[in-house]
Amino acid sequence: MLKTNVRKYDNFKLYYWHGATLVGKYRLPQLAPTQAIPSKVICFNERKGIIKPEEYWVDFFIDDTLFENFWNHPEMSFKNLKRFAGIITTDYSMLPEMLPGQNIWNCTRNRVMAYYLQMKGFNIIPVASWCFESDFEWCFDGLPKNSSIAISTNGCMSSPYGKRMLLRGVKELQKQKSPTNLIVCGRHVDELDIYDNVHYYPSFSQRWKERAM
Repeated sequence: MLKTNVRKYDNFKLYYWHGATLVGKYRLPQLAPTQAIPSKVICFNERKGIIKPEEYWVDFFIDDTLFENFWNHPEMSFKNLKRFAGIITTDYSMLPEMLPGQNIWNCTRNRVMAYYLQMKGFNIIPVASWCFESDFEWCFDGLPKNSSIAISTNGCMSSPYGKRMLLRGVKELQKQKSPTNLIVCGRHVDELDIYDNVHYYPSFSQRWKERAM
């Protein structure tokens, strides 16, 4: 459905996925592939005042509260975001503490927003996320095969469970989607050295620590 300007319908943001091919258990929008590999990346909350924005990609690997409003009013940021090389798309959180429906909704929002940005002409790299092994049945639906796909290690290395789920998820992502480039935001993970498609860049906290030194 196209944007109608009828509040009853537009409150649900149905126009975000207008025209999409919907796939999988939860009918997530299918995304087009990309072969992009970012060279410089900043976070959504760092984007203002950047010199030479055309050299940078923008990511959303930050606290959800810093971009929650982007879901409701993404167009307000479009003029600014168009100045950048591309967008590593939203990463609304999937967490073990959340209800199953909340994790499904946040994964849906990530895929829907990636599709909407793609349809608006942005150069995007989609984000993959998961929480439990049972998520593997649906959480990669809509992600393109043989494409650049991004993930984050933020918060995954602080517990044995988090690291185990990171490694299992990456293994399943490689199996299901065969990404040409796996773009990893965060610290190096030795166990991922078995893959030849991994490209790292520092997270917001890593860059902050580097600037403070």
